[in-house]
Amino acid sequence: MEIEGFRWLLSAAGQQLLAELSADPELNEANFLRYTTKLRKRYPAEAVTAALETSLLRRAAQAKFPQASQLYFTREALEQATPWLVANYRQRHFAAGSRLADLGCSIGGDALALAQSCHVLALDRDPLRLALLAANAQALGLSNNIAIQEADFTSLEFAGYDGLFIDPARRSNGKRIWDVEHYQPPLSTLERWRKQVPIHGAKVAPGIPDDAVPAGYDLEFVSLDGDLREASLWWHAGQGGGQRKAVVLTSAGNEFSLIANPEQAAAALSEPCAYLYEPDPAVIRAHAVADLAAQHNLAQFDASIAYLTSDNLVQSPLLRVWQIEQWMPFNLKALRHALQEREVGRVTVKKRGSPITPEELSKQLRLKGRNEQTVVLTKLQGQPIVLLVKMR
Repeated sequence: MEIEGFRWLLSAAGQQLLAELSADPELNEANFLRYTTKLRKRYPAEAVTAALETSLLRRAAQAKFPQASQLYFTREALEQATPWLVANYRQRHFAAGSRLADLGCSIGGDALALAQSCHVLALDRDPLRLALLAANAQALGLSNNIAIQEADFTSLEFAGYDGLFIDPARRSNGKRIWDVEHYQPPLSTLERWRKQVPIHGAKVAPGIPDDAVPAGYDLEFVSLDGDLREASLWWHAGQGGGQRKAVVLTSAGNEFSLIANPEQAAAALSEPCAYLYEPDPAVIRAHAVADLAAQHNLAQFDASIAYLTSDNLVQSPLLRVWQIEQWMPFNLKALRHALQEREVGRVTVKKRGSPITPEELSKQLRLKGRNEQTVVLTKLQGQPIVLLVKMR
């Protein structure tokens, strides 16, 4: 989308076209070209592109934003945007009424959520994304709480602000950047604001290596409906830092958390019992599996694998649970025989610690039958095993 086309969307004619397209059930990605050809007979080319892209992106954005039908996006900005429920949770780090700076604000996934309770200075170098943010703030009635500025924020000072949040670019030429000092800006840029701002946070890759976490920062992992959505670093003046926290959110509005205790003893080891448990991915990344196991008296199959087991049925929002119907040391012939006895024709394969791919196993089993089965490939104290399970 070009900025001229976006500005046209804000006109009366643009709003009318958006309303028509939003009510058209036949519009989809597959017939984008046909609609483009038809609409260019009535409207400028850049206006048509902006209207069609916005209509389709609003539909795609519904999974992230409950207000998607009112908002404006680019495809890349939507892909990178923080889900609304996650951004809403982020408000917890800042007191109501705080004066905040959102650095690299893009279309406002974070700034809009923070502006519900705080005053936000939103900075970015992309004029189109800032224009989208301005329109989004107006659509949600938040314009009075958001000041928008086009700037290279890396050279700015933020003395007097209560907090700041930064979402550095973690992709280059479509590829992920793993080294935190290759982020744009580098993660070390935060150091210059430590003495100016008492609270600041930075979004980082969920796979950030432990040794890349700067001293004095807490590391928080957030999942939404069982999917790990993000990791962020937090620095609070006067606090030692170093905490790792798992936050589990649901679309229903529930919130659960677990802080890893670095002194927590490792979980006991056990053969598979009656139930298989898989911790939420935020718990796994926060290194809090042993804490969760201790809470519910669960054991592990293998010290390096985040599967837990027990003879007792445990219900927890931090755990997925399956009933173990059968388990055995991994042997392809024995597994095929067990599945044939169950008349299994199709398998769903889960794995942790196994080099075998689900596609490879399914092909090698050569099954025919009317039933389905979930198969789990993992390790028991270093040795490969397979479990036949069903969801509880």
